[in-house]
Amino acid sequence: MSWKSQLKEKVKKYLRGYSACHDYFHHKRTLGYALEIAKKVKCDENVVYAGALLHDIGYKDNERDDKRHHIYGMEIAQKWLKEVGFPNEKIQPTLEVIRLHDNCTWGHDYESTDHIETKIIQDADRIDALGAVGIARLAYYYGEKGYPIYNPAKVKETKEVWFNHSLVDQIARDPIKKYNYLNFPISKKTAKERNKFLKQFYKHLKDELQTK
Repeated sequence: MSWKSQLKEKVKKYLRGYSACHDYFHHKRTLGYALEIAKKVKCDENVVYAGALLHDIGYKDNERDDKRHHIYGMEIAQKWLKEVGFPNEKIQPTLEVIRLHDNCTWGHDYESTDHIETKIIQDADRIDALGAVGIARLAYYYGEKGYPIYNPAKVKETKEVWFNHSLVDQIARDPIKKYNYLNFPISKKTAKERNKFLKQFYKHLKDELQTK
C-alpha cells in the first residue's frame, strides 16, 4: 500500500465520528482544492498532499487549547509520516505547512512565508471556510460550543478568536475576510462564487435577525 493510501486511512480512522467542523471530510475537501491549485502552481505535490490531509489533525483531543492545534498536529504528523514511509527529506516541509496553515486569518501573530506548499494549503483550507459549507461548519462549531447567533452588545475585536462574540460577528470578522487573503489567482477564481454566496447569506442573516 502506498504512503498516500496509508496516510489517508490513518486520518480517516483517527477522525471517525469527530466534530464535523474539522472531520475527515474537511481534510478530504481541502486535499481536493489543494491538488487543483497545485496543477497551476509549481510545487512539491507530495508535500501538498500530506499537508492537506494533516493540517487540522491537531484539533482532536485538544479542544480546550485549539489555538495551538497546529503544534499538536505537527507532533502527530511527524510520527505518522515516518510510519507510512513518507520521504524523510519532505517531512520538515510538511510540518512547516501545518505550522503556518492558519496564519494571518486566525489568532496567531502574523508570520509571512514564501513557502509555496504552505500557501497552497492556506488557500485550500480557506476555500472550505467560504460558501455554504463554510457557513455550515462555522454554525456547527458555534452550536457545539454554545455560543450565540446574535449578541446586540458590541464586542471589541482582539487577537482572541471568536470566543467573546456572536456567529453574526464572526462571519464578518473571519470567513468574509478570507477571500482577500487567498494567495493565488486560481484560488480566487475557485472561491469567487462561494464568497459571493457568503456575503449574500450574511446580509440575509442580519436582515432576518434585525441587527441593523
